[in-house]
Amino acid sequence: MTDSLIAPSARARFVVTLPPEPSRIGDQLQRRAGASFTTLTDTKDAFLHLARRARERLVIITPYIDASGAAWAADLFDATDAPSKVLVLRGADQLTVCGAEGERLQRSATNVHDYALAGVLPNGQSYVETFHAKVVLADGAAAYVGSANFLYRSREKNLECGFLMEGDAVAPVAVLVEALLNVF
Repeated sequence: MTDSLIAPSARARFVVTLPPEPSRIGDQLQRRAGASFTTLTDTKDAFLHLARRARERLVIITPYIDASGAAWAADLFDATDAPSKVLVLRGADQLTVCGAEGERLQRSATNVHDYALAGVLPNGQSYVETFHAKVVLADGAAAYVGSANFLYRSREKNLECGFLMEGDAVAPVAVLVEALLNVF
């Protein structure tokens, strides 16, 4: 761990998905004087930015995915020039339920990993090692970390929040993702 909580050189942008209009949160944002001076980046725009920025590898980590999310992820893999397109899910069988969009995503990804690994604790109790994180990482140089799953509701309906980061703040995210990918 580190004693420093602030990266020396980093940029972060707040990323959101807002519920469709009319929404109570949208109404409240319009009533706040400071909201008109605040830039809220749409989650779809942030993810597309990362896909276009990636040159070597684009990694999408999401525990949950549906047909709409599979299409979204496949669109991002199609939008990148990166030769390595990695998807990490919690239960790769979710792609089967996604039908044609799940098949398309499997064709678009160079690797699909299922991070739901059975294990046994020293006391003999079994468990599943898994995750709940949502990360999109472009080359270890830019990343989204937040609440948005690759689901229809996360893309179009729910209030989702996260950060689009660039610079030194991405390094710990990249280290974690690299460690996760080395599990497979």
